[in-house]
Parts: sequence; structure tokens; C-alpha cells
Amino acid sequence: MADLVMVHGIGSTDETEEELRTNWVRALAHTLRDNDHPEQADRLEEGSTSVAVAYYRHLYAPFVPRDDWDVPFPEQMALTSEAVGENIMDNISRHASDPTDSAEAAHELDELRAEVGPEQGPYAPVRLVVALLGRLGPIARSGFAAVTSTGVFHLGQVAAYLDDESVREQAIDAVLSRVTPDTKAMIAHSLGTVVAYEALHRLDQPLPLLVTFGSPLGLRSIIRERLRPQPLRTPEQLKRWVNVADRDDYIVSTLRLRTLFPDSDDVLERTRLVKNANGDPHAALEYLKHWETVAPLAQLL
Repeated sequence: MADLVMVHGIGSTDETEEELRTNWVRALAHTLRDNDHPEQADRLEEGSTSVAVAYYRHLYAPFVPRDDWDVPFPEQMALTSEAVGENIMDNISRHASDPTDSAEAAHELDELRAEVGPEQGPYAPVRLVVALLGRLGPIARSGFAAVTSTGVFHLGQVAAYLDDESVREQAIDAVLSRVTPDTKAMIAHSLGTVVAYEALHRLDQPLPLLVTFGSPLGLRSIIRERLRPQPLRTPEQLKRWVNVADRDDYIVSTLRLRTLFPDSDDVLERTRLVKNANGDPHAALEYLKHWETVAPLAQLL
């Protein structure tokens, strides 16, 4: 039984399921109390509102780089990683709130397109993409690519989900195995929003609420080529979908997710915009500090 299911995104394989659960519950409870909902906060922390984590990060263990020069995945995953990194630079160039960040990203994107050629093979461009990402303001401040191996691994997690059918199916199973007839809501962050989206299309029971934040669902390399099913549509069993985004979150490629779905879609609401701390605009715990993210849960739980 789980009233609330949490679906994590990219991150370290050292972060355990219990650590994720504890940190997210604590953040949710804090925001509930700050907004005059102490009873819901108490229920979360005491466990009377049951919480489960769809944990699949262990699936990425084979893709952890050994050093800053290691790209430990197949050629297709390397190409996908490069495409995702290019999409991220394009995102920053188009909607960063700081004009300097935007101009920086546009410059690095031009440099990437000038320097990367097929004669270099699939692995050199990934290292170059990560190096360029690491120079960009929003990402450099976050630590996403502060170490080359970290950046390769983060891009590699997205690529592994998209290109490795075993990883994909096991991640989707991790989500579906946590949903019970009692489940009232699911919250998902980052790559977890992609996993949740695909998993919920297989759900055979109603789900009242999905809250997504820091979502890459608009990334060209995911949406236009890889997301399942196509064409895009809201999962049939989903009754309400709230999406939250920060303009400076480099993973978020569109601030208007609804425009990617049919006009007749009345389940996905207009994206709620928030401003996360500059230290890491993509962090899950930053999103969970905002009432815009937590309010739909308060109403339901």
C-alpha cells in the first residue's frame, strides 16, 4: 500500500532508496508546515500517509566512469548522450533568465557544432560536450559537470534509459510495482518524469494526481524520437497532471509543456513556474520547497 509514490531522477548510485525517501518526505513536510498544513505534514512524517519510492538507480552501476576519460557505454549511448548535452545547451541559450548565461550557451553550442565531426568517433564528442557544459553558468554552479566523469555519468543515465531495453523495462517496473489501489498521487523529478510518463501508460487503474518537476519531457532527443507511446498524449488512467519548472533549470527544455500535447488534453495543466536557488536550479529538494509543487498534494492527501 502506498498513498504517495516518488520517482527519482538522475543522480549518484550511492544515494539509497531510504535516503531519497527520508529527504523528500522531510522537504514535503517542511513546505506543508510553512503553508499552514501541519496535519498533512504530521501524517507524512509519522507514516500514516504511506510513501513508497520507485527506486531504479542501481541499474546504472555498469555505466559509472572509472575516471575522467572513461565513457563506459556502447556507441549508441554515447551518441545519445551527446544529443542530450546539445539539447541542454540549446535550452539554456533559449530561456535562461540571465542574458550572460544565454549568450554563453549559444557560444558554446556554436563551438560544439564547429568542432565535432564524424571522423572523431562517438566518444570524443561526449567528452567535449561535458567540458562545454561545465563552463556554463547554470551547470557550473550546480556541480552537474564540475567533474568530467560526473557529467558523462549523468548524461549516460538518460542514454541508458533510452537505449538499453533492460534498463528501461526494469525502471518502468519499479514504478508500476509501487502503485496500489490506494495510491492517490505520484511525484516525479527529472528523468523520473519520463519513466513515470511511460509507466503510467501501462497502468490499469485510475491515478488521481501526477506532479512532475524538472522534467526533460520536452527535450528533442527524447520527445521527437524516443518517448513511448507516440504521438504524445496523457496516460488514460491519469486524472490530473501538474508540471512545475524553473526557467533556469537546464534540464527543462520547455516552459509550456502543454503545447506538446493535443489541444483537447484537459488533464495536463499549465506549467507552474518557480525560482529555485541559484546553487542548483535542477535539484529535487529545491522544487519541493515551493508551494506550487506541494499544494496539489496537500489538497489530495
